[in-house]
Amino acid sequence: MSDRHALPAHQPRSRETQARILAAAEQEFALKGYEGARLADIAEAAGCSVGTVYFRFRDKSALFLAIAESFANDARETLKKMFERIGELDANDAIRLFVTGAAQTIRSHKGLFRAIMERGFDNPEALRAMLIVREEFAAALQTILKRTGTRNLNLRVRVMTQMVYGFLVAGVLNPQAPTASDESRAVRELADACVAYIAGAGP
Repeated sequence: MSDRHALPAHQPRSRETQARILAAAEQEFALKGYEGARLADIAEAAGCSVGTVYFRFRDKSALFLAIAESFANDARETLKKMFERIGELDANDAIRLFVTGAAQTIRSHKGLFRAIMERGFDNPEALRAMLIVREEFAAALQTILKRTGTRNLNLRVRVMTQMVYGFLVAGVLNPQAPTASDESRAVRELADACVAYIAGAGP
């Protein structure tokens, strides 16, 4: 995680404390939203004092930005693993790996997405982290799928990426959504829909 939003943590104990605070903040954001989350509750959930939270992060906004950056780092790690497997994947498997990887990353950052829906548009730095990740995934998929000879590949990959993120974020944020992002069957169906969409373009 970048030191821009938190005190640099060099020692293992400091890194562990920082990780606990971020995880607790995500949980509080997921349960109560950004406005409803209190630093006192975050500190209690993290097993530390409010002073420790303030020592690590200057305020709740810094926590929010650090979580956004943590999401970006997690997503890039997923992307890196996907590229490591390029040689052994066909196009359809690459699409399915992208969808399941995106689902896993979004599920583990429910608090971030709820906070962004509440105030992300007022915080361009957090929103930018999300958009950059989406663009990086789109570019990676385009590279992988070039060999399929799909027509209008750039547009189709962007539409598919938007479809995936829209589906998954809605499932995370809306308890009344027809499908939930943590339903493995729903994620598989989403992956199948993406495969069919790309295949439908033809060479």
